[in-house]
Amino acid sequence: MPDVPPSSDQVAVFAGVVRQLGVVFLKAAAEQSAAHAAFSKQELLAIDVLGVRGPSRMGEIAGHLGVGQSAVTPLVDRLEAVGAVRRRRSESDRRAWVVELTAAGASAFADETAAYERVASALLEPLAPAER
Repeated sequence: MPDVPPSSDQVAVFAGVVRQLGVVFLKAAAEQSAAHAAFSKQELLAIDVLGVRGPSRMGEIAGHLGVGQSAVTPLVDRLEAVGAVRRRRSESDRRAWVVELTAAGASAFADETAAYERVASALLEPLAPAER
């Protein structure tokens, strides 16, 4: 049987299902994560960027969050004030600042990651191994 590309209506329906599944997934994970109570959504996204990518320049964080660098400075200020991140000068460019997670920030990242993994596991549990 030849592959038939999906119609634009089918793509739109599928995109809607994926979007709604994403919302359900995020809400379920948020209910299982203590970090959701301690940080704003934007702060959690920044923690996630640093947890996945490691120490990053402010401009890199801005790029991953899809915001301007001027929006990252107050975000990092807030995270630094609660001890989740620290800033240090870049070793390769002393003019640049690098932001990295502290032990508290790494703990929040681990908490979030574990919550997402629990929710994903629960959502996929009804599927056969081959379907997962």
